[in-house]
Amino acid sequence: MGLIALSTMLSIILGSCFWLAVGDRFPLGDEAKWPTVNNICVYAAMLLIPIYLTIFFLF
Repeated sequence: MGLIALSTMLSIILGSCFWLAVGDRFPLGDEAKWPTVNNICVYAAMLLIPIYLTIFFLF
């Protein structure tokens, strides 16, 4: 349970950092972009599995 909580928190933090670096990109190919919170959630969701697997295999 702790692994899931840690990976979720890290993905939210890194998703926010990724959003700061890249910006609002979603939905791709559309002029009207989603709000900032939705973009951060998409970035965090994309990072969740890689972060979980990295922590799982390292520790």
